[in-house]
Amino acid sequence: MAAPAWKSLKGMRRVQAEFKHFSADIESRKFDFIQELSLAGDNLLTWQLNLHNFDNDLPGGKQLNQDLQCLHTMYDQDHIVMQIEFPKDYPHQPFFVRLVSPRCVMYTGHVTAGGSICLEALTCSGTPGSWQPDFTVESLLNVIVINMIDCPVTVVQTATGPGGRSGPLRIDFNCGNPTTGYSSGEARAAFHRTLENHRRMGWGPAAAPAAAGAAGAGSSAAAAAAAAAAAAAAAA
Repeated sequence: MAAPAWKSLKGMRRVQAEFKHFSADIESRKFDFIQELSLAGDNLLTWQLNLHNFDNDLPGGKQLNQDLQCLHTMYDQDHIVMQIEFPKDYPHQPFFVRLVSPRCVMYTGHVTAGGSICLEALTCSGTPGSWQPDFTVESLLNVIVINMIDCPVTVVQTATGPGGRSGPLRIDFNCGNPTTGYSSGEARAAFHRTLENHRRMGWGPAAAPAAAGAAGAGSSAAAAAAAAAAAAAAAA
């Protein structure tokens, strides 16, 4: 099947065309876990997604849904707020992905301590699994969500952090009000710490974005493939 014409576009035109295509897919109910897609502050280069209704057939998805029910009862928020920030030379450079709210338990869901997502595919590392201009939000979002809810429990030890246990994403109800969320500054700082860690220690086997996109958010195969890389990402 030929690639859609919009994938050959660059810069703002590519972002605009991809937003239109992605919005149509959401409206057609292709993504059960996306509650809403919008532009943050009407800025085309910053997309905001509200995520909920994760795969209940996976233990991690079921537990995260229960956490969101508690969050709604306690703080009137029933979703995870995620932002995707695009560079002006997209798709030459990858987009940046971070959770805004709520705060999550450190090391869980392959999310950094600052709320950012640091996967090999979101970096220009020059490694086999790093960013390619052919990647899209749709294909990588599936990888991100799979890694959030379907990942092994692992003991995490870091040079600077407190250490702990990784595993499926959990909301941190012990941090005060978790809806205060993460700042953009702490998200980017954690991303760069994680990236430096991978430059020293390498990346684990990465999930292929195209395959994960086809499988959907309920697939555990991509999560297993990306577990090593994402565990290191959580360590930041």
